[in-house]
Amino acid sequence: MQKIIFPIALLLFSCTVFAQDDIKRTPWGSPDLNGYWDYHHLTPLQRPAEFEGSTVMTEEQAKDWEDNAYNREAERRGRSNPNANYVGVDLWHEEAFAEWETDDHRTSLITDPPSGRTPAMLESRREELRNRPRYRGYARGPEDRTMMERCIFAPQSVPPIQTLIENAMLQLVLTEDYAVITAERMHDSRIIPLDNRAPLPTDIKQYYGSGTGYWDGDTLVIETTGIHPSYSYQGSSPDMKVIERLTLKPDNRLYYEYTIDDPRSFEQPWTAGFHWKNHAGPTFEYACHEFNYGMTGILSGARAEEYRELTGETYDRKLVEAEYR
Repeated sequence: MQKIIFPIALLLFSCTVFAQDDIKRTPWGSPDLNGYWDYHHLTPLQRPAEFEGSTVMTEEQAKDWEDNAYNREAERRGRSNPNANYVGVDLWHEEAFAEWETDDHRTSLITDPPSGRTPAMLESRREELRNRPRYRGYARGPEDRTMMERCIFAPQSVPPIQTLIENAMLQLVLTEDYAVITAERMHDSRIIPLDNRAPLPTDIKQYYGSGTGYWDGDTLVIETTGIHPSYSYQGSSPDMKVIERLTLKPDNRLYYEYTIDDPRSFEQPWTAGFHWKNHAGPTFEYACHEFNYGMTGILSGARAEEYRELTGETYDRKLVEAEYR
C-alpha cells in the first residue's frame, strides 16, 4: 500500500508545483505583470434590469447586446461628415471592438453584492451630492472647459480602473520595490511603492490618491486612499478606500478585481472584476491637442454658426481661425 501511495502523492505534489509555476515570473520570483494590457469590455458594470436575477446572458441575449453595440458604432461613424454638428468623441467610440468579460457573457462586472449592482447609497451622502456643484451639460464658455479638455487630468486613470470604450490600454512596469501603471489616456502614471508603507495623512488629497502595495501570495494588492474630493465614482465620497487585486493567469490574462469600501456613501463594500488582455504594444501617443488648438476650433466653429445665422452665408475659415491664434 505504501508503494502505491507514495507515487500518487509525488504526482499530486508535482501537479501542484506545476500549476503554481505555470505563469511568467520575474527574476526575483514575483508574477511578471510587466507589459501592455487592454481592458476593453462589453460587459456592463451594473446588471441591467432586464437581466435581474441572471448572472449570465443566453446566447441570444448576448447576440442582441453585441448587435446593439455595433449599431451604435455604425450610427456614430455616420456622423463623420463635414456638415455634422458634433465634437470629439461624439464622433468616435471603440465600443464595437470591445469583448465580453468571459465566454459565458456575464451580465455585470460587479460580483458582490450578488445582485450585480452597487449597494444602496446612504441618504446622508445623497444630500451631499445634491448640494455639490454639478456639470449640467455643455460649457457656457471657453472658461468652463474641463481639465480633461485641457489635457491636464483624466478621471479614468483614478483607481479603480474602469472599462473604457476608447483608449483602453495600460502599461504596467514592475520592479522589486515599485509598480508603475501608466494609462494611454493623458499618459497619467500611478507610482505605487510595494513595501506596504503607511499612506499619506488623510488631509492630503491627490487626484490619484495615495496608494501602497504588497504581495498576497501571487496577487498584487494595492490600497488607495486620499483621492481628491472633486472625483466621485458611482457616488463615492472622499473617504473612499479602493483595494485593487491583480492576479496573473496561466493564459497570460491579468484578472483585475477591486473593492470599494466607503461607509460614508454605501451600505456595504462592493466588488467588481474583469480580465485585462495582454497586448503586444506599444501604446500610441495620446496627443490630446498641443497648444490647445482644440479651443481654437471650438471658438471658430461657434463664430461660424453665428455668422451663418446672421447672414445665411458660409465663412472664410482661415480668417476666423487667424483671429484666435
